[in-house]
Amino acid sequence: MSNGWFLVKYVDDVFRNEPINIGVVVTSGNEMGSHFLGQRPDGSINGQRINKRISGVETYKAWVRFIEKEAARGNLDARIESLSKRVGESYVIERRGPILDSVKSPQDIADELFVALVSAEVAQTQSLDNLADAAFKRLAFPAGRKIERDVDFKVKVRNVPQLVTFDYRYAAEQTILMDRVSFSRPGKPLAQSINDLLYRIEVTEEQQAISSFVALYSGADFSPQIEAQLRLLDRFAFTVDLNSERAQQDLSAILGVPVLA
Repeated sequence: MSNGWFLVKYVDDVFRNEPINIGVVVTSGNEMGSHFLGQRPDGSINGQRINKRISGVETYKAWVRFIEKEAARGNLDARIESLSKRVGESYVIERRGPILDSVKSPQDIADELFVALVSAEVAQTQSLDNLADAAFKRLAFPAGRKIERDVDFKVKVRNVPQLVTFDYRYAAEQTILMDRVSFSRPGKPLAQSINDLLYRIEVTEEQQAISSFVALYSGADFSPQIEAQLRLLDRFAFTVDLNSERAQQDLSAILGVPVLA
């Protein structure tokens, strides 16, 4: 298998020839990594997460399977040659260059290239704030109970007063604090966002006697790195994917509030 990376494009209008980037494939030695639009961690495709310009979800899935299989066999260069001779083809594979990083795995490199070259072209999904509001509105809170926003707590770190803030609080038999976790916050690395939340959880738990926390996130843009951070978060808080069909049910179980009929 050759060493290099490939950019996969889709052309919805062959006459105008305005391709969009839809995926990245990286090969190195006997290893292969890839990341395509709408791809879940297990490699399957969520058709609701692909660009609306792509026609035919099943055709798209078939092309992703085909490209990954050919890459694993080491045949992608030959396929590029054969595809270049076909007129009017919507799917285009381009060899872009060698892999210079010998430390990271092909999958890690593919994930990074995907974020830089593909996910930036995807239309913005609903904000976490809007997704959280939609989920809360589906819950039947008891009279006098509500979700409070932007809740501050005074804590001390090395005897220096500080203020920590959580996005939401639900106070019933127990107090539950919730915070939105963005996996694509511009200018702020994912690990830094997670560590910031873990710090606030730790000091609040120790000094405010609160032990229930929820991390709200969107699984629309998922990668192995995000999955690793979620496993870390699971040790300190409940995690709820606001883009999941089970978001309301998960919040209902955590908060002890029924879902509206």
